[in-house]
Amino acid sequence: MLFEITGDNSLKRYISNWHPQESDVEKLIVSAESEDNVLNPSIFGEPLLIVSNQVKTKFKKKADVLAIDRYGNGVIIELKRDVGYLGVETQALQYLADFSAYKGQDFIKKFSKYNTQLEEYIYSFVGDDASLKDINKSSRIILIARSFDPTIYSMGEWLSNNGVAFRCIQYEPIKIDEREYISFSVAFDRSKDILNPLALGSTAREPSYYWHNIARADQEWWEYLITAKQIPACFDNTPGDQGEKILTSYIADDVIVAYAKTFGAIGWGIIEKPETYKLAKVGSAEDRLQGDCMHRLSITWKAVVTEISNGIRPAEVREKFDIYHPLSTSVSIDPFKAKRLINELNKRCKMI
Repeated sequence: MLFEITGDNSLKRYISNWHPQESDVEKLIVSAESEDNVLNPSIFGEPLLIVSNQVKTKFKKKADVLAIDRYGNGVIIELKRDVGYLGVETQALQYLADFSAYKGQDFIKKFSKYNTQLEEYIYSFVGDDASLKDINKSSRIILIARSFDPTIYSMGEWLSNNGVAFRCIQYEPIKIDEREYISFSVAFDRSKDILNPLALGSTAREPSYYWHNIARADQEWWEYLITAKQIPACFDNTPGDQGEKILTSYIADDVIVAYAKTFGAIGWGIIEKPETYKLAKVGSAEDRLQGDCMHRLSITWKAVVTEISNGIRPAEVREKFDIYHPLSTSVSIDPFKAKRLINELNKRCKMI
């Protein structure tokens, strides 16, 4: 919510005369996806892999957006132009009831017509050690509206108590002079205790193997991470955001394979002290990207390429080791495949 400071130093809410259509908001959200089909995590509070927008149900109705979260759950995203009243969640539940019938390979077969590379994208997003039979084992709902009637929250409580993860995201369109802005904030969330991870995120697990994207495929940045003995995460660069959650989900003895876009696998290391997580300070010596990627975790590097351009390219990683490149910051890797990749990195990299 934006306020104008008046002459007597009081606050007056700024009311914009810009009222985007529902289809306009949908275009903004979908166009905010990366080239890898991952919706902007700053909007949704998490990365989501888009399957398609305007997906038809068996009753010929269209859901606004169908996506998958990083735990393999199907996500129905429904938008409303103005106020979300009681009833909008019923519409979303109808879509959920239809789409939740498709699980595992049936889900991939059903929705590959919208995305011919869907199976590859799922492996790259969820992790190649995840079992495809668990894809869409659980489904959830996200509603997006300019505001919500409180009855929606009551219904959300009931749904969450019955195992349906439910989140409401509120948007605020703002037009100042001729410039247009839009903000998104989570207004209601009953998802965290329901979601069922397929890989990362279990509170009690054995050490495993993960891709970790270093975010900026830049030689100077890579050299800094080697010297500082750190892996980064970005997102909103604020306490408690997705960047912090990812880094603090690692445990002692997790093996990390560093990934740089285009250049592929560029090194590997071990998380020895997960309690070393920190949010670096903007303007400090650790701030190398002008306030971006400030979440940091210490790592003990074992082998690294000295030149980022000498990494094992994604196509080679896929062909030789049957490992998909990651679409999100952290993605699990099948241990057997990871060990083979690490052996190859040891041959090509500088041992530390």
